[in-house]
Amino acid sequence: MPLYGIPAKDYLDREDELAYLKRLASLRRDTLADNVLLIGPRGIGKTEFLKQLYRSLFWDSKDVVPFYYSFKTAALKSTTFARDYFARFVKQYVAFVKKEPLHVNNMSMPLPRLIPLISTLGLDWLIDCIDDFQQNTDQGDLYGQILSAISTPVNAAVRGGRPVLVMLDDFTASEELHETKRGDAPGLTSLFEESMKNSLCPHIITGSPSAKLEAIFSDPALHKGTERMRLYPLPEDTAYALFSSLLAKMKISFDREAALDIIRRVKGSPLYIRNMARAAWKMKKNNLDKKDFSECYSFEIIDGETAFYWSSVFSESLRDKGIRRTILELLMHRIARGETGDQERLSKVLGVREPRLSEALDALELNDFGGSDDPLLKDFVQSLYFREVEGKTGAEIRKLIEAKYDVPADSSVFEMVIPMSDQAELVAARAVDQIGKNINLEPELMNYLQLALVESCINAMEHSGSYEKKIYLKFTTTPQRLEIAIESPGRHFTLDSLKESPTEEKMTAGQKRGWGFTLMRKIMDEVRVERISDRTRVTLIKNIKRNEVLK
Repeated sequence: MPLYGIPAKDYLDREDELAYLKRLASLRRDTLADNVLLIGPRGIGKTEFLKQLYRSLFWDSKDVVPFYYSFKTAALKSTTFARDYFARFVKQYVAFVKKEPLHVNNMSMPLPRLIPLISTLGLDWLIDCIDDFQQNTDQGDLYGQILSAISTPVNAAVRGGRPVLVMLDDFTASEELHETKRGDAPGLTSLFEESMKNSLCPHIITGSPSAKLEAIFSDPALHKGTERMRLYPLPEDTAYALFSSLLAKMKISFDREAALDIIRRVKGSPLYIRNMARAAWKMKKNNLDKKDFSECYSFEIIDGETAFYWSSVFSESLRDKGIRRTILELLMHRIARGETGDQERLSKVLGVREPRLSEALDALELNDFGGSDDPLLKDFVQSLYFREVEGKTGAEIRKLIEAKYDVPADSSVFEMVIPMSDQAELVAARAVDQIGKNINLEPELMNYLQLALVESCINAMEHSGSYEKKIYLKFTTTPQRLEIAIESPGRHFTLDSLKESPTEEKMTAGQKRGWGFTLMRKIMDEVRVERISDRTRVTLIKNIKRNEVLK
């Protein structure tokens, strides 16, 4: 139901997108905007985004009527769909006029019982729409019923004097509209064309996978007059704020660094963040440390809401159970190798005949599974493979997943705090020198690492502006990797916002320090800048090669 969902105060980081879509009706009327395809990976929160938009318009707007319809839960036999679509629109329209959510949620009430209320509201034209729809139904006019239902929001906008913002969720499922059985009436989706053309009735359409949605709108009947809006993952600071607020409501305390590790792993997905918080609550955790987070994560992948979500997606998208094993083997191959390679060779490697393999590859491509870099999806696929192909138990799979993310036994962590004072960065440089000696790094590499760290500390001092004149350093080392985190309170900055002097200017000025991020990126394998709570964190990562270690 569109009025159920996350409270607006707990919904983070989509303000600009929501503000634009709240104005879509007026922009569309003035030919300044088109219908919107809302795209993004699964789990990014497209459905919740539409519900937030719906609730905002429902309670705060008098001029734009919101209408939300999900094809995911719809009965896709065409006549049943038409009745459902029509009834939901009528009830949502009446609920909006009265500002009474009861009518949105009460789908069991027959429309005839609403007619007296509709009449008292002065919506006689809506009664005409009900009569027209019933006439098409009585005559057994299949296409008449569908067109009558789909065009009702347009009729309401024209005759009711208020634009209607139509939100069609999971629109990819509309391709399965049929008369008596799947596939017997292709092209019913194109019947939405006329209503989408009307400037008083802008549409926001979403669905997964994005490739399938794009394929639907490659149809010339639907393609014209659509623009794309992509929902991106939450930034790390927003993801952390969401996660910490969810855990706080459950009265669960947590280790900050361990929480940040999980935040990075889920890559800013609101779905995964909420699922992880609920997993901690279900497992009766009170104080989450790294081990607890690891246990919650493996639970989510094997038995939690994330596992249920992806199991449902696989069941809906990959209905042919005959190729399920082939698809799992193919996905495991991609996870291990990073690519598919030549199909003929792959057929031999997997022991699968080419026609079967081709069918599996097509299914993966169509459903956006093949090229995903989603770590949780990969871990879910692995757990499914271990269970269905290798026959491992849940306990065995849990151990494998937890072992995958365990901190290596040969790692060490060292933390220090230095003041923002003249030449304090040299204290940090001496620290990295000692750490380098402890892991036998070549002197030349240590000199470069010191230089990168000094530059980062100088940058932290220059951009802080905080009364808390301190820099927080954390060094994490393994034989293969050195990671240095530099945190400073105060003003935030990004790599894009920094303006460094051209190299020529620095050279002619005899500048020996302050070469900044240009130099850091030359020396390190990875440089990240993130906003964590009230601090800016710069993370420097160096992968250590064998020839950089003293024998």
